[in-house]
Amino acid sequence: MDIFTKIEGLSRENLSSALISYLMFNSREVREAILSLLSDHSPIGPFGCTSHFACRTEYPTFHSQYKDGRLDILIQLDDVVIGIENKFFASFQDGQPLKYGETLKTVASSLKSINNIEVRAILFVLCPESREIEARERIKGLEGVSIITWQDVLEKLKKITDISNLGAKFIVNEFIEYLNRQFSFVHDFERKAVHLKKAFPDYGSPLQGELVRKLWPLFPSAGRRLSNGKTWQGYYFFTDPEMKEKGWFGFVPAEEIESKAAHQAELIVASTYKPLSLDDFEPVKLKNENFIGAPDNTNAWVVKFDNSWDTMEKWREKILPFWSAVKKDVA
Repeated sequence: MDIFTKIEGLSRENLSSALISYLMFNSREVREAILSLLSDHSPIGPFGCTSHFACRTEYPTFHSQYKDGRLDILIQLDDVVIGIENKFFASFQDGQPLKYGETLKTVASSLKSINNIEVRAILFVLCPESREIEARERIKGLEGVSIITWQDVLEKLKKITDISNLGAKFIVNEFIEYLNRQFSFVHDFERKAVHLKKAFPDYGSPLQGELVRKLWPLFPSAGRRLSNGKTWQGYYFFTDPEMKEKGWFGFVPAEEIESKAAHQAELIVASTYKPLSLDDFEPVKLKNENFIGAPDNTNAWVVKFDNSWDTMEKWREKILPFWSAVKKDVA
C-alpha cells in the first residue's frame, strides 16, 4: 500500500501509528531500530526477528469486562506478539491498557498452534516523556506490560545513519520534524503570552491562531476545521456521542463577554456541560447566548493562563476535566 493511502485523513496518534507501521514494513533499518528499542524495554526479556514479521494498525480487541476496542499497533514476530497503545495527549479510557491483554493472549495462542512454538505476549504504552509517571500508574500490577516514550523513539530514529530506501529516508526525516513539533510548545511563550490578550484584530492574530492550534489535540474530539470569524477564532470539540454534548475553545474580543473582561482579548471555553472541577477557569456569561448553537444551555469560562503555562503538559493538566466529562463525570 502506498504511503498516501495509508495516512490519508489521519492525525496525531493515528497518523504516527500508521507511519511506524509503514516504515517498519518498508525500511529494514527502521524495523531493526524500533524492534531493538522494544526489546531493550521488554518486561519478559529480549527478543528478535529472524523469519516472521507482520504489523497491523487499529487491531480490533475484546475484553470480558470492558467494551471492545482497538489496539493502535499489533506486531507479530517469530515467538512474540507485541501490542502498542499509542498516546499523545488523549486521556486513558476506562480499562486502558488492561483490556488489551485478553486479545494479545488469544493472538499468541493462535500463533503457537500454527508455528508449534511458545509465543509470548507483550504490551507497551507509548507516550510522551511528560506522561510517563501517569502511564506507570496505569500499568501498575499488570504482567507483561512496559512503557516506552516518544522521546525514546525520536532518539532511535535520529541515530539511524543510513536508510537504503530513499522514500523511507525522506519520510523518517519528516516524521522526526513532525514529532518535534507535536511535543514542543509555542516558541518563546513566556515572552509572547502577554501579547495574546492585548488585542483581538478581525479574525484573530497569527499568535492567537498558533496557540489554539497547539491546544487542539488537548480537547476531546476537536473538529478538524478552524472555526473563525471577525470576533472569534478557535475549534469545536465534542464528548461522548451518546451525551450529545459539545463545546468550543478559542479567542474572542472583550466585547463578546457580557461582564467586564480583564483584557482586550480572552481565551475562553464554552460548552453545554459543566466539568466538576476547573482550576484557573473563571465563569463568565457570553453576550451571544447562541454562541455554540445551544441557547439556554451554554456554560462559558475565561482561561486565566499566564506565561508559566509554557508546556503542553501544563495545558493538558488544566484542560483534563473536559475529558473527564466524556466519561459521564459531569455536574
